[in-house]
Amino acid sequence: MRKVAFLTALVVAMVFAAGPGFAAAPDKPIVMKAAKSKGPVAFDHAKHGKDCAACHHKDKAGAEQKCVKCHGDKTEGKKLSAKEAFHTQCKDCHKKANKGPFKKCEDCHKK
Repeated sequence: MRKVAFLTALVVAMVFAAGPGFAAAPDKPIVMKAAKSKGPVAFDHAKHGKDCAACHHKDKAGAEQKCVKCHGDKTEGKKLSAKEAFHTQCKDCHKKANKGPFKKCEDCHKK
């Protein structure tokens, strides 16, 4: 029984030692809603590498945030809207890598 308690405590300690924001990417594509005139966008984290911090910002406590936490449907203050943030981040990265969709709306927005 002591071994089980010790191993459980060890695993918990390792998880907390990994720091805030320690989370696995979704194992299947997520679907992001878009304007009614455009179709939704499927995003597969597995196809985009393991540098989560390239897109996910951290809050004051150091935990990674979901995009919509900061980037809602409308711009508030100096924050970019979700549309502006995704178009800038995604399209610029695809252009830089010279691969993936970035020319036509329909490349990402499937109806």
